[in-house]
Amino acid sequence: MGARNLEQRSPASGGISTRSHASPPDAGAPLPDLQSLLSGAVTRLTEATGSEQAAAWAVRPGGELFVAAAVFSDASPITPKPESVAALEPIWQRDAPTDLGEPGLPTALGELVEGHGFSAAAPLLGSDGQRLAMLLLGGPEDPPGRVRPRCLAALDATIRRLRTPATAAAAYSRLAVLDEKVCRLDRLASLGDLLSEVVHEVRNPLVSVKTFMQLLPDHMQDESFQTDFRQVVMDELARMERLLDTVMAHARPRGPSLPTSGNGSDCYIEDVLSSIVRLLEQRASEHQVHLETALEVGLPAAAMDRDSFRQVILNLTLNALEATPRDGRVILRARRAGGSGIELSVEDGGPGVPEELRPHLFEPFFTTRSDRSGGLGLAISKRLVDEAGGSIEIDDAPSGGARFRVVLPAG
Repeated sequence: MGARNLEQRSPASGGISTRSHASPPDAGAPLPDLQSLLSGAVTRLTEATGSEQAAAWAVRPGGELFVAAAVFSDASPITPKPESVAALEPIWQRDAPTDLGEPGLPTALGELVEGHGFSAAAPLLGSDGQRLAMLLLGGPEDPPGRVRPRCLAALDATIRRLRTPATAAAAYSRLAVLDEKVCRLDRLASLGDLLSEVVHEVRNPLVSVKTFMQLLPDHMQDESFQTDFRQVVMDELARMERLLDTVMAHARPRGPSLPTSGNGSDCYIEDVLSSIVRLLEQRASEHQVHLETALEVGLPAAAMDRDSFRQVILNLTLNALEATPRDGRVILRARRAGGSGIELSVEDGGPGVPEELRPHLFEPFFTTRSDRSGGLGLAISKRLVDEAGGSIEIDDAPSGGARFRVVLPAG
């Protein structure tokens, strides 16, 4: 008998790599994959039967066969041919080994015998009937039609011994593939949420640019406007640029939350609220709503990223302007809270928010407006406040509308 080679063909690359004899795993060892199980089984088959060649043709997810493991003496194992795979169909229906030379089998199996040199085959089916692999034996001592009984018995014992671990290995493989797909879908969902936040965050800075362009023709000679409002616009554009830089730095998001921009400048409440009022005065005027502030004197800086704080108050104020009817008021208040906290509140003159809807206000994509998409502003605001160690809640304003209260630690 010539020298024998044990080889395993990778289902992904189709290349061949030498494999040594695989001993059965210990009970506490990690679960082997199906290909390792087949490799060990093919080795033991040739040792038990003395056959010159044996192979395991495993089933891909699409149903085609590939050489998962083989022992041969002369030539390398041939890749299963389509006609051979089709000819094996009646063999799959049997729960026992088959001598490929027995009468009554399809003539196409002759190609399997002549082209591949095998004379006996046995299907390896999972416990649920799933087709896992076809085990084949052959050699001069086992011509088709006269395969030794002990070879058929060895094949039968092998497939019965393999059934349980092979079923588990196949199931584990399917779960691994499924897990990978779920992770990919999760990443895509995270990316979708991130893009939604980016769109929302970019939209608000564009409000300042749009307002500036609308007012510019009537204030070409207004030096105060040119100085003050232009600075507001430049600050918003700089914030949008920092936002996009942050997104680029986190091109592989780990979760749906958009990272903060990292602007470390001091967050002085009076400066931020004054800037927001200048920015939104025109919009308030278009809605015929009065925009007012009531600030306690000498407030400390807030322990929050300036861009994040500005985004929170801008979101809340824009919502308040939308909810307030003509001739109503939106009031931005700021005062000390407790020993070292700062409380900001945005009150509107609208109809308020029903109690049953309040628990859902901070959920992504929840909105009470049926005439427009959105529902991210409050969810983003809550996340930013939570990350700063603060809190945000809704209650009733003294005027009867809604009041959003933000409590932040002082810087």
